[in-house]
Parts: sequence; C-alpha cells; structure tokens
Amino acid sequence: MTVALLTVLKFGLLLLLYLFLARTLRAVVIDLYGPRRTSPPAARPKSAAPAPSSRKSRRVPREIVVHAPEGGTRRHGLGGHGVTLGRSPGVDVVVDDVYVSDEHAQILPDDGGWSLRDLGSTNGTYLNGAKVTRPTPLADGDQVRLGKTRIEVRR
Repeated sequence: MTVALLTVLKFGLLLLLYLFLARTLRAVVIDLYGPRRTSPPAARPKSAAPAPSSRKSRRVPREIVVHAPEGGTRRHGLGGHGVTLGRSPGVDVVVDDVYVSDEHAQILPDDGGWSLRDLGSTNGTYLNGAKVTRPTPLADGDQVRLGKTRIEVRR
C-alpha cells in the first residue's frame, strides 16, 4: 500500500514538474517572438473611455509627436490610410519601448477626423489617462500613452 502510494506521488510530482517546464518554455517563446495572431483579439471587458461628444468641436489633428522615455522626440504626419504604432519594424511608426506590443495601436481616418484604436496590446493604450477599449475620436492636444512612451496629437 505505501509503495503504491509513493509511486503515485512520485509520478504526480514528475507530472507537475513537466507542466511547470512547459509553461516556462511557452512564456520564454512568447516573450521572444510575440504572441501568435491567428484571429482578432478577444473582446476585453469595457472600462472607462473618453466621451466623444465634446471632442467634435475641437480642431482636427494633422501630426503626432512621439516622446520617447529617454527624452527624444519624433514627428509623424497623419495621412490618408492612417498610422499603425508598435515595436515591430513592419509598422508605420516604430516605438522603441519594451512595454509596447509589436502592433500596439492604430490611428485611423474617421468621419473627417481621426480615431485611436487599441490592437489588443498587453499593456493597453491610454488616451488622456483613460484606457481605450473601442475606437475613440482624437482631437488636437490629446495625449496618448503606449507603455512609457507619450504621444502628443497636434494640428
């Protein structure tokens, strides 16, 4: 009886060890190569988003200024198709910040203006301090935060 119990416990502990190693290896692979995107990101629970009603009266932006955590700034114009922001070299505006996802957010044309959309990023996209959960209109003077990087929306 005790030999059988010890054998079962030994195999149980071995199984737990293999599960731990598999999850650790999976976490390392995701950290190195990013998550696999085979379908659109799942809907996240709704949280506070800025009210779009007061934004329509403000001026439409024409450029963004990226303020890196180290202190450098870069300007990018908002043109035709919109702008994708992220850490991947394939995006329109590369943001060199370890807290930013490969494809983090998009600024898209929206009814004569621009709107900001989170692309299912890990750390979230914030507009004027509120988490973006759906496409949200942008206006001149808005502050966008991706990781530790601040982006200023300008006319």
